[in-house]
Amino acid sequence: MSQHKMSRSSGFGPAALSARWLIAALGLLCGCQNATFQASTLPPEYAAGHTTGTRKIDLSNLARNSVRSEAIYPGDVLEVTIATGMEEKSPESWPLRVSDAGAIDLPLVGTIRVAGLLLPDAEQLVRHECISRRLYRDPLVSVLLRKRKSIRVTIVGAVQKPGTYELPAVNSDLLAALIAAGGLNEKASTIVEIRNLGDSGMLPDAGSGPRQTVAQAGSVRVDLIAAGQGLSPAYRIDDGSVIMVREEEPKTIQVIGLVRKPDQLEIDPGKEVRLLDAIALAGGLTLELADKVHVIRNLEKADKPVVIEASIREAKRGGPANLLLAPGDVVSVEETPLTFTVSTIQNFVRFGFSSAIPGM
Repeated sequence: MSQHKMSRSSGFGPAALSARWLIAALGLLCGCQNATFQASTLPPEYAAGHTTGTRKIDLSNLARNSVRSEAIYPGDVLEVTIATGMEEKSPESWPLRVSDAGAIDLPLVGTIRVAGLLLPDAEQLVRHECISRRLYRDPLVSVLLRKRKSIRVTIVGAVQKPGTYELPAVNSDLLAALIAAGGLNEKASTIVEIRNLGDSGMLPDAGSGPRQTVAQAGSVRVDLIAAGQGLSPAYRIDDGSVIMVREEEPKTIQVIGLVRKPDQLEIDPGKEVRLLDAIALAGGLTLELADKVHVIRNLEKADKPVVIEASIREAKRGGPANLLLAPGDVVSVEETPLTFTVSTIQNFVRFGFSSAIPGM
C-alpha cells in the first residue's frame, strides 16, 4: 500500500464531509429508501469492477485502417531500369522520387503517375508508356523501391519510452507512433492529443481498404476506445507532429468516522484498495472495538447512492467481506451504542484522572 497517497486539501479535514456523503447521510437520516446491501453478498452489478468505469485499451483495434504497405506513395524513392536487351554494358538506372502529385519524371519518357500502384503494376505501366510514346519497341522494365518516405514524430506523456521517432510515412498512424514509444504505461488514460503541423489531406488511393484522413493542422483529441471501435475518424500523423498521451486523472476515496486521520485518499491508477487498506491509510481506528462500516457508493446510472454495510471483524477473515472499493466511495466507520459508551467512559476516566493530579 506504499504506492497509495493521502491528499490533504482544504474542505476534506477531519470535520469535513464531501457533498456526496452529505447527500447520502441526509437521505439516511430522513428515511429515504437507499439501496442497502451486505458487503459479503454484494450483487455483481454494484461491485467496484462494474462501477469504476475501468476500460481496457487494446491498441490492436487501431490497426483496422492500416494502408497497403506494399504500394507506392508520394515521397518514396524508386529505382527504375529500362533495358532493350541490346546493351553492351549494364542498362542505365535512375533513382526517382515520387512527387507529391504521385508521379515520377522518367528521363526520355516523361511524367508517369505511379502512386497507389504495386511495383509489378508500375513496371507494366512504365513499359506501356515507353511503347505507346514510341521510345522503345520491347523494353525490359524494372521498378524497385529503394527508400520509403519517413517522418519524425514526438511522443510524450504516459508512454513507456517518450521521445522523437522516425516512422515510415506510409504507416504513420496513431498505432505505429504508440508502438514506437513502447506502448502505454500504467498511468495512461484513453485520451490522446495529436498536434499536427501540416495541412489536412488524404492518402492516395492504394486500390483497396479505407482511405485515412490526415489530422488537420492544430490540435485534435482522440479517445482510444472510440477509435478502436470505429466510433471516431482514423487520424494519420503528419511530419513534425507531437502526440500527448494524457495520464489518467487521480481517483479518490474518503474515509470518515472513527478513524485517527479522516481524510480523502488518492489512489494510484490500476491499484486496488480494499476496506481494511483504506482504514489503515486513515491511521487506523480510534477504538479497536469499532466494527460497523457503511460504504456509500455513487453509481453513474442510479438516482440514489448505494449503501454497503460491512463488518471490520468479518473483513479481517478475508474474502468478499473485505470489500474492494471503487473511486468516489465514502467509507464511514460508524458510531454504535457500544463505541459511544466506551468512548464516554474513556473520556470520563481520562478527565477524572487528570483532575486528580495537582497542576493538571
